[in-house]
Amino acid sequence: MLQNPFKKFHQFCRQRRIAWQVRRGIVPHKVPQGEIMEALKATKPFGVLEVFGFLRLRIKRYLTGEWEDFGVVSVKKVTTAFANYVVDSLQNSTSEPLDAFEWHDMGDDDTAEANTHTALQNSRETRIQNAAGGENGANIYQSTATINASAGYTVEEHGIFSAESAGTMMDRNLVANAPVVITNDRVEFTYELTVNAES
Repeated sequence: MLQNPFKKFHQFCRQRRIAWQVRRGIVPHKVPQGEIMEALKATKPFGVLEVFGFLRLRIKRYLTGEWEDFGVVSVKKVTTAFANYVVDSLQNSTSEPLDAFEWHDMGDDDTAEANTHTALQNSRETRIQNAAGGENGANIYQSTATINASAGYTVEEHGIFSAESAGTMMDRNLVANAPVVITNDRVEFTYELTVNAES
């Protein structure tokens, strides 16, 4: 009879820990994105609109042809520039279209994320347009793109932008446990922007 309350308490404590980490930009170790979303929902402050960026990464290794899945590698950091862009879009969606955020880039600089960033700190590739963009549920914008590595380096950062060059950066993601790539490794990024309404 006592097992169920203890189980619920343990689950509540786990959800609080996961949500605490995510709200501070820390990727919970080996926690699936679905469980992260449940934790955020269960611990959401009353009367607050929350916006989160999540990045998943996997690599098709050139030497073996095998995919290596790294799961969720970044939570946050939606930029101030994107927040301002949203407000501008509400005033004029023709000049500031929200569906423009479909360009992915990666780099090798491990400078800490800041919401004031407007570009990657050291881009290594040409931006790639998403292959699959749309929604993953009513409140989640999803964009997926695959970038071929042109040299060997460590994939430390990812960004999603409104244009093939320059433009506005929605999010700069510092990659947790950053993987090393070699020439012709294929890096697939799936970025999701989750907007949780006020409760």
